[in-house]
Amino acid sequence: MLRYAGWLLFALTTTAQAQTSTDDLIISRGGVSITLRDIDTYVARVPKEQRERFIDSPTRIRELLNNLLLTKQLAVQGRAEHLEQRPEVESQLRAAQDEVYARARMSEFMAAIQVPNLDKLVAEQYATHKELYVVPASADVKHVLIATAERSDADAKALAEKVHAEALADPKAFDQLVEKYSDDVSKAQNHGLMKDATAEKYVEPFRKAAAALTKVGEISPVIATSYGYHVVKLVALNPQRQQSFDEVRAKLSAATREQYIANVRRDFVNELTNSQTDINPATLDTLRDRYDSEGNVRVVAGVPANGEGTPAAPTKQAPKPDPTHR
Repeated sequence: MLRYAGWLLFALTTTAQAQTSTDDLIISRGGVSITLRDIDTYVARVPKEQRERFIDSPTRIRELLNNLLLTKQLAVQGRAEHLEQRPEVESQLRAAQDEVYARARMSEFMAAIQVPNLDKLVAEQYATHKELYVVPASADVKHVLIATAERSDADAKALAEKVHAEALADPKAFDQLVEKYSDDVSKAQNHGLMKDATAEKYVEPFRKAAAALTKVGEISPVIATSYGYHVVKLVALNPQRQQSFDEVRAKLSAATREQYIANVRRDFVNELTNSQTDINPATLDTLRDRYDSEGNVRVVAGVPANGEGTPAAPTKQAPKPDPTHR
């Protein structure tokens, strides 16, 4: 199975280049087969943002192949036994078919939506709501982290105080202090630089300390956080600024387009749901007591029902049903 899963992963990621036919066989067992079309149908039901991760897992691919094969094997047996003639199976098949038609119709409708030129609307949105496109003031800092993970709190604090004293004595040498003392694992990439240090993504003591610094080059007192002790230096103050239309045009255009499509879809659905609805109150009122605690249909009008809601076949020895039994 591992061999098949590896082949499938390769096929799924190279289909466009190789122009593989959707009817190409992948795997077979017990007289049933799985083709790329079967995989396409299944993967189409996986949310788009999860599809790449889904087909990138050999374990999930093996499980998928096994489950699809088992489903087809059971379906072959079900057809051979003409299970579609059972009322409960027939009703489930109709319901499944309705869902397929509904999804296909909605997909067809969405694909047919013609989005007009929205440039004027996008420009109006920017001009009317410029306050939404303001970059707030921010501060960039560098820091030295003395972690408490592998040293006592007292030792960490003492070392942080030492670093703080050295930073005050020679602020220009702060970069060397970062390289020499900092336990921050990201320092190899950012050299201690924390951009927009007053943002919510940082822990509260850290962002408050950054916000308290008002002059570039200023050194903070030693700060305690859940990570350990920090010494912080302000390296840049970035004032609030208005983003230009050109900066936000692409993002705003995409959002406006998505909103237009959502509105068209909403109007389409509302047209269907707002059409006249006829209700049979007498039947509707029976739903509250129709099912037991396990979801099975109760005895209705003295006729026992099985777990699928189908009347049980009486036998010659069967006693007369008790009309008072529920």
